[in-house]
Amino acid sequence: MMIEQVGQIEPWLRKRFVCDCGKEHSTSIRKVIIERGALAELAPYAQERGYSELLLVADRHTLEAAGRELLQQCEAAQLKARLCVLAEDEHGELAADERVIVQLMLHVTPSAQAIVAVGSGTIHDTVRFVAHRTNRAFLSVPTAPSVDGFASVGAPLIIGGFKQTIPAMPPEAIFADLALLAKSPQAMIAAGFGDMLGKYTSLADWQLGQVLFGEPYCELAAEMTRQGLALCVDHAEDIAAGTELGVRKLMEGLTLSGISMLLVGNSRPASGGEHHLSHYWEMKFIQERRRALLHGAKVGVAAVKMAALYESAAALTKEAAARAIAAKQASGDVPTAERVCAQIKKGYGSIADQVLAENGLEAGSVSSLDEELPQRIIKHWDAIRDVCRSVPSPAVLAEALQRAGGPTTIEELGVEEELLQESMQYAMYVRNRYTIMRLGQWL
Repeated sequence: MMIEQVGQIEPWLRKRFVCDCGKEHSTSIRKVIIERGALAELAPYAQERGYSELLLVADRHTLEAAGRELLQQCEAAQLKARLCVLAEDEHGELAADERVIVQLMLHVTPSAQAIVAVGSGTIHDTVRFVAHRTNRAFLSVPTAPSVDGFASVGAPLIIGGFKQTIPAMPPEAIFADLALLAKSPQAMIAAGFGDMLGKYTSLADWQLGQVLFGEPYCELAAEMTRQGLALCVDHAEDIAAGTELGVRKLMEGLTLSGISMLLVGNSRPASGGEHHLSHYWEMKFIQERRRALLHGAKVGVAAVKMAALYESAAALTKEAAARAIAAKQASGDVPTAERVCAQIKKGYGSIADQVLAENGLEAGSVSSLDEELPQRIIKHWDAIRDVCRSVPSPAVLAEALQRAGGPTTIEELGVEEELLQESMQYAMYVRNRYTIMRLGQWL
């Protein structure tokens, strides 16, 4: 597969190939339509695939935006279709949690051959998981270009109050109607841009993992994410204005990001410390029964915070980094297994056991962490510094968010300074992945 095609979607559909990274990659998505009128293409596609009965999944908002129209189109094509309208909780919230999953499971009848997600992130995550577990085809109808998860394989679900990504399946086909997407609330369009802006820091985090731990890294997937990001940054004003060109480029970028995750089989190219910060805020809001914030809006603001950490690290020479690490070791302020366990218990409370397990530190564990890591950090500091310098400054990221019409600060977002400081201590443990926050423990 030619690297020149990395910024295109079509060449990567239904492909299996051995990559230069040494791994065999595959994508099972059959069709992606990003154009005006794409909604009308779903019923003919379902007939072509031999699906005689569909289950359309929406919430009360997306039902009006596209669900009813899609139902009428299916009926006009003499295609049997039923609606499942997911109900909000007593606080008016809809989250991809156990309550919503059970709602959908109860609507999946033996005769339903495909489940159609009509919505954005929460609905897609729920449908992705249920379709996978019930062995049904999964079709995607995005109603707002707000997240990069439309084409991805993992389902970020909230189970027992803990945000975790469960392996599921990508959609078989995506029908992104530009006329529909251009009507999205401006905040949701800006959120999609924020989700993409986070790729600057997620890609750098991935490179840190590769430099320090030999973590598998695929330049093809990374470049696909970069080109998707460039599409969005180059059209920030169009995206802010909600023009069809703007939402097309945003949706293309979000889809490329999703395909990059498909290639490597996980979310590493598109999710790093900025997502961990976002997930921590989300879990805290759930615990406090506060109204949820848009995922992409949180990721965008969190990316600015991660960029500041990268900027600070980039300013250190190898000698300065070595002195900082030596000072940490002399004071005992280093991440031992005992201290990490204590931090997780303090930061996560009732869900600490799940977070300990995620980090390979089950309750009662006294195993040591990687004792050679500080020496490796010093040894590879030049490469680490190059990674740090690849991330734009926090000011540049904030300016890009502002151009796209999204929040740039925690105050605009609705996160308090106290929660920010808490999350900067504890959010790094949301996933067992190396990020700039974990590097910062040594500097």
